[in-house]
Amino acid sequence: MPASRKRVPFRVAAPARSFLTALQSFDNFAQLGAKIARARTQDRPVLYAGVLPGLDVLICKIRGAQPPYPEERVLRSACIESIANALEQPIAGLQAGGHWYEAGGLGFLIFSAQVRERIMVEFSASGQPRPVRDMFRQSR
Repeated sequence: MPASRKRVPFRVAAPARSFLTALQSFDNFAQLGAKIARARTQDRPVLYAGVLPGLDVLICKIRGAQPPYPEERVLRSACIESIANALEQPIAGLQAGGHWYEAGGLGFLIFSAQVRERIMVEFSASGQPRPVRDMFRQSR
């Protein structure tokens, strides 16, 4: 008598999430909307320190950008896409000065947290550079 074979149903694996989808659902971006709103209203850059471990984002209003600005969700999406694009670039660029992206009247500089001090001095107002700890206190 031949042995009966059990049929095992074939399961299709769930499609892998894209990197951008994984970034958008990352919980650490909870403050991104507030940082973007602050950058739109201020003339000074807003630092989002530690947006990802070892990665910072500086959000700046672009000179000459005029209202109406895109909705916050559009700018948030553009910022996350900028972060994803920067992460696809060689790490040397993040450590050398970062990657600059523009969308909807805002500029996003994505850079390594190791060069935060140098970046903040470059983006501070002309004249005597302020201590970086003061900038962090104001950007929160």
